[in-house]
Amino acid sequence: MPARRLALPRAAAPPVAVAAVAGLLTAVIATGHPAAASVRSAAATRPVAATAVAVEPASVVEPAADPTEVARALGALATSDDPGTHRASRATQRTTLLNRWVRPNGGPLTSPYGYRWGRLHAGIDLAGPYGSPILAATAGCITYAGPMSGYGEVTKITDWDGTETVYGHMSAFVRTSGCVKAGEEIARVGSAGDATGPHLHFEVRIAGVPVDPIPFLAKRGLFI
Repeated sequence: MPARRLALPRAAAPPVAVAAVAGLLTAVIATGHPAAASVRSAAATRPVAATAVAVEPASVVEPAADPTEVARALGALATSDDPGTHRASRATQRTTLLNRWVRPNGGPLTSPYGYRWGRLHAGIDLAGPYGSPILAATAGCITYAGPMSGYGEVTKITDWDGTETVYGHMSAFVRTSGCVKAGEEIARVGSAGDATGPHLHFEVRIAGVPVDPIPFLAKRGLFI
């Protein structure tokens, strides 16, 4: 499965009429049916089954997420529900959005961060029924969703200050691109990759380096 890249601002789009005609022609040429584009758009929010294909990390090309762009996108997300909100209220909403952390699933801790069998277990394992929801632990933008060696299928999310959260072993993707709020469903629990049973493998990385999620989350008022 190809990597999904974080969408950054692009050059100004062509006039609406030209863009609409171009989109219609593209859909007709590619599929033979002008409605195909809208069907694909609707399908994008449905769960997508994850395949348990392991690849070497070197073959996974990940875009470098710019924290400034992520913060800007999340700021827009914070006030998108009510664009008429007063400026002070929007600032409060944005602060709340950016600093909120939630438990990524409701299962008990089954394996902590640390070394085991001579290797670093770079996150924590949280048990959960197969197919149960996996939630974004904090607001951020999805920078990668796809296969990764050992993880089976993985989703990576970068938040406003560059902190990355990683979610592994899922059975299906619910979101594979765009920005999400804390608590938004992004995937389903599975056992893909190096896993003995269904669970969520959850990591927190700062500047690309994994840290123990338990004390990290405790400093933010979330205790596991």
